[in-house]
Amino acid sequence: MSEKEVEQTIKDFGAATKRAIEAGFDGVELHGANTYLLQQFFSPHSNRRNDKWGGSLEKRMKFPLAVVKETTKVIEKYAKKPFLLGYRISPEELEEPGITLDDTLHFIDQLKQTKIDYLHVSQSDAWRTPLRDENSKQIVNESIKKRISNTFPMIVVGNIKTPADAEKASESFDLVALGHESLWEPKWVQKVTNNEESAIRYSLAKSDLADLGIKPSFMDQIADTMGGYANMFKKEK
Repeated sequence: MSEKEVEQTIKDFGAATKRAIEAGFDGVELHGANTYLLQQFFSPHSNRRNDKWGGSLEKRMKFPLAVVKETTKVIEKYAKKPFLLGYRISPEELEEPGITLDDTLHFIDQLKQTKIDYLHVSQSDAWRTPLRDENSKQIVNESIKKRISNTFPMIVVGNIKTPADAEKASESFDLVALGHESLWEPKWVQKVTNNEESAIRYSLAKSDLADLGIKPSFMDQIADTMGGYANMFKKEK
């Protein structure tokens, strides 16, 4: 991307936010996780630029922080009612060079100076220890929570399947998100609220797909994140 294109892309995030406001949404979440564009700028693995948008940690933070600033400006100008601005991160990368937990903690220091309403931490397991340090027993989300220091709420996600899993996570963190679980059990929350835990669907059968409206292409994408179809489908009688 040329510098002109980078500047235009920042404005495009703002324009998308304006459309969300006009459409009646309650907020937007900036996707700075899972190798999407905001993470690509932050990551030393994907960002090999040698201009003001890349190089040092401070320069790699420049683009995502500019997007936060632009979207905040748009919200303050156009929103007529409370409108949330969230930010999603992947705290580490396995690649070398890649995002380290220390990089992420420094980025959080900068996010604390902005007006985001929450931070959403994307991980495969909400209780995961560092990917880049096999000897560490420290829970990544606990390190992040400590760094946030109650500046804004924190959402955790990953391997939260049962009501007990969600309750455990909610005892330590502000908010809990469901990923795959909400795809094959869209009524997870309602069933928990109605004390119908025994009716929760915890795995898929191929016969469930039509009822859930899950198409083959989407099914392939879900399976990829779970290590293949063998880990996804329950055996049908």
